[in-house]
Amino acid sequence: MPLRPHSFLRLPALAALWLMAAGAAVAASLQVAPTSVSLRAEETAQGVWLSNSGDVPLRAQVRVFHWQQRDGEDVLDPSDRIALSPPMLELAPHSRQLVRVIRLDPAPVAGEDAYRILVDELPSQDAGGTASAGLQFVLRYSVPVFLKPAVTTAPVLRARVVREGAGAALEVRNEGNGHAQLVDLQFVAGDGQRSAIAAGLAGYVLPGQRKRWPLPAALAQTQGTFEARINGEPRAQSLVVDAAAP
Repeated sequence: MPLRPHSFLRLPALAALWLMAAGAAVAASLQVAPTSVSLRAEETAQGVWLSNSGDVPLRAQVRVFHWQQRDGEDVLDPSDRIALSPPMLELAPHSRQLVRVIRLDPAPVAGEDAYRILVDELPSQDAGGTASAGLQFVLRYSVPVFLKPAVTTAPVLRARVVREGAGAALEVRNEGNGHAQLVDLQFVAGDGQRSAIAAGLAGYVLPGQRKRWPLPAALAQTQGTFEARINGEPRAQSLVVDAAAP
C-alpha cells in the first residue's frame, strides 16, 4: 500500500480530512492522543486514547501498518506484528476509550522499527443500520509507532540533490538507528536568503532509509545549504550535503 511522499505527514496533528458521500450532517469530533507512540525495549504495550467531543455517538476503526521508505517515499504494508485492542469501537458523546497497542515480537536489536496506526472515523448509520445518505466529513488520523532497541543513537543525516523525473529532489538519508523528525525544512542560499521546502512538519526519515522532497527548479541550481529542526530541537540544524547525484 504505497503512499505518496509525506502526503499525510504534513497535516496538523497527523490528521487528514476526508470527504465521503455518506451522511446528512457533519460527523462527530474524533480526537486521538498522543500523536505518536514509542515502545522502549522493555515495554510490550502502550495505549492511544480515542475521544468523542461531539454530541452524537461515533464509530471508529483502528488498523496497523508496517512503515518503511522505498525510493524516497513512505510505504505502508499490512502487519500482524502489533495487535490493537479493540480494533473497532463506538464512542458515546463526550466519552473516550483506550486502544491498547501491543508488541507481539521481541524488541528490535539493531535499530528502531516503525509502524503507523490509521484511525478512521466511520460514517454514521441510521436506525436501520445503513449509512446515512448525503455528504459527511470523516476524520483519519495517522499515528507513528516506534519500537525502540535497547540503545538508540542520535540520527545521523546526510543530504544530496538528486534527479527526479524532469526535476530535482532533496534526498535525506538517516545513518543512525533511530528516526529523525524534520520540521521547517528550508534551503539557505549563500547570501542568507531562505526558501521553505516544507513548512511545519516536513516528515520523518527512518533509520537506514531515505526520504525525498521535491525541489523548485531554481533551488536545484543554487549553491547553499539545507536546514531543519530535528526531533523537537528548538534550533535549526544544517544538514551535511554530499555532492549532487548525476
